[in-house]
Amino acid sequence: MNAETPQAQIPDVILEHERAIDLYMIAVGAMAIIALVAIVGAIVLAFVGKSIPGEVWTVVGLAVGALSVMLGGERK
Repeated sequence: MNAETPQAQIPDVILEHERAIDLYMIAVGAMAIIALVAIVGAIVLAFVGKSIPGEVWTVVGLAVGALSVMLGGERK
C-alpha cells in the first residue's frame, strides 16, 4: 500500500505556519465546547421546567456553523 493517507480538510494557509495548527485546534475545540455547554444548559433548563431562551439556540447554531466551516475545508 503506497497510497498516502489523505490529509484533513485543513486549509493550506494553516498548514504553512508551524504554530498556526495549534491555534486552529484551539479554535475548533472552543467551538465544540461552546456548543456542548449551550446544549447541556438547555437540557438542564428543560429538566427543571424553565423556558429555554432563544439565544441558547442561536449560540448553538453559530458554534455548529463555525465548526462546519472550519472542518469542511474549501470547495473545489
